[in-house]
Amino acid sequence: MNNRGVALILFYSVVAVMTIMGSAFFAGTISENQLTQKYANSTRAFWIAEAGLNQAYYNWVNNIAQPVGAVNFSEGTYLINTSNLPNVTVTGTVNNTQRSVSAFFMGIPLAFQNTISIGGDMALTGLLARAEVYGKTRISGNYTKTFGASDYFEDKQTGVSSTGTTIPIPDYNTNGTPNEFADFVLFGQKAVQDCDPNEVVYVKNNGTVNIFPNQSLIGKKLIYVEGSAPGEGNVNIFFDGNWQDNEDLTIISTGAITYVEPLQVQENARLSTVSWGNYNEASIFRSQHESVIYTHSNSNFVDILDWGSTSGNIIVNGNLSLLEVLTYERYYYSSRAQDGDLPPGFQWLSNNNGTKRLLHWQE
Repeated sequence: MNNRGVALILFYSVVAVMTIMGSAFFAGTISENQLTQKYANSTRAFWIAEAGLNQAYYNWVNNIAQPVGAVNFSEGTYLINTSNLPNVTVTGTVNNTQRSVSAFFMGIPLAFQNTISIGGDMALTGLLARAEVYGKTRISGNYTKTFGASDYFEDKQTGVSSTGTTIPIPDYNTNGTPNEFADFVLFGQKAVQDCDPNEVVYVKNNGTVNIFPNQSLIGKKLIYVEGSAPGEGNVNIFFDGNWQDNEDLTIISTGAITYVEPLQVQENARLSTVSWGNYNEASIFRSQHESVIYTHSNSNFVDILDWGSTSGNIIVNGNLSLLEVLTYERYYYSSRAQDGDLPPGFQWLSNNNGTKRLLHWQE
């Protein structure tokens, strides 16, 4: 082969290599541009979703109807989904790229502004007993006490409208009638679904469930005991020194809840309860309890030879009875719930009679 033939082969080889390299470079440039554009679209879609969430919150606070369908905004659109209130989701779209953000729009009920809120009557019965309530006490009915008991209320009012003392259950079954047992069952189920499955104990039982502290309950956020009818699915709580520090647990029951307070005190541990039936609490010697206590029915506290305190909120839609024998009981207000630091599951006890807040933002 002569030199001209060799040169021709080399020329075509170089041309082929250059063509391949050029094609690869061109394809890489296109791919990089596509990735850059996709990232830009995703970022724009996120911020459009954020803008839509802010608009949805503004509309909700000011009682403005939410828009139906996609809303044009900047270079894309946002779509507000309020079908699962109080959970609201907004999806931003730019050039077929979507990002979504969600949050709870919760009306924190007025009852959370009080240390004790009672939809019915409050009665203090005692023998050489004293009860003190710091913060607000709001009672829709009347207050009575026996001769053997003394009291102190920092701020007590009777005859208060029930909108400031009670929390009705929202109409979760959408039949047009709120505050039914069926609504309460769905409330508990929604609270379960909203938690990490590893942090939930869900029990269906028409009898009585006894709850003791053990290793399996460490780190749990919610225990829901569901009966098939009102008064079924009762719960007895026997937490003692094995109850851990810094726990934050809510127990929900379709029946009654009875809590026997321990002699030991756990640091920064919060045990809250929600019951369709009565809430009953018994303590002896020394007790200390931080919680939000809510009952759709009545509440009964029985204390004997007790030097105790409860910090948080007690919300009783029915009547509250305090039976005290040789005791000194104090009740303190906590603004945690009012500030939006709600116990697990309580975000589903929402209405529009109180402070409107945006909680639990997430993408």
